Amino acid sequence: MTSKVSSSGELLSRWRRIEEDEEENDDSDPSTVNHAFTMLISLPKDTHIWCGCSDVMGPLLETFYNFFRDDREDSPLKALWKRISREMRTCAQCISQHHQTQEMYEKEYECGSVGPLLAVLRKLDEQRVTTHLQEINLMIERGAYDQDRHHAEVVSVMYEVLMFPFFFDDMSLCTEFEKFIESIDNIHELAFAENQEFPGVYALLFLNRRVRVIGYRLARAMGKLRSATQLERLQPLLKKFIGILEMEGMPSASQDPRPRINLDRSSIWLGMTSLLEFLEGPAFEEGILEPYPIFVDTVLNHISGDSRNFRWLSIA
Repeated sequence: MTSKVSSSGELLSRWRRIEEDEEENDDSDPSTVNHAFTMLISLPKDTHIWCGCSDVMGPLLETFYNFFRDDREDSPLKALWKRISREMRTCAQCISQHHQTQEMYEKEYECGSVGPLLAVLRKLDEQRVTTHLQEINLMIERGAYDQDRHHAEVVSVMYEVLMFPFFFDDMSLCTEFEKFIESIDNIHELAFAENQEFPGVYALLFLNRRVRVIGYRLARAMGKLRSATQLERLQPLLKKFIGILEMEGMPSASQDPRPRINLDRSSIWLGMTSLLEFLEGPAFEEGILEPYPIFVDTVLNHISGDSRNFRWLSIA
């Protein structure tokens, strides 16, 4: 165990030296990167990479920019991704560290430089979570789901999607999650412990009726949102949905290799009206009105218009 800690400390020192020299030399020290891969992949199975070595794993995320250019299935990069993917199947702490590191990258670096890397990581995450949901759904359909044996997997994947709701923008993932949460709710009747906040619960309000009912019940249990900060992780979806409401007709098809969610306007209206029930004044003003000043005009236009498809309803 001592040798592992020593190796980690040595690597961190090298990372810091690389960062200090970054302005003069953009090339990373290959020996440091190779050493990092070797150390992380060789960790004991009961030591999770993100839990135990996040200081090393964090900088190493930069190497994932070349993931889809690496055609070697047994490469260190592919081996590392396979391992952290396996660990995130049952560990919420690994999941949190993985996403928080990406959020740090997004905040600290210019979009033009870090954007391509984050796009690769997002695609990998969407593929990973979609595959996991498909496996669980198939297991439930076949009657092979065991509450005790599969509890950690179910909790982890639900935690990840509901804590980081950007996942709902992926059409395949969203479809699988709808099946998943309906099935799990039928088995367990979902409920959260006190003082739990999952922004993705409010994304459920925009999906099919059965899922909206589940989302509404969970949202009521969490209570109202008091500040715009609580809406931050939901903002990319809100921006997309409000943009659709402002448009005439449906948006053009995306060129993204993974299809994006494309809700009809009535589903978005139902979701928005339900969401507004859970927003206190400051959250509504700072989280909706300020970033989307045209929202009120859009609502008024629909109320005063002659659209028979629009109804100001909630699912309560």
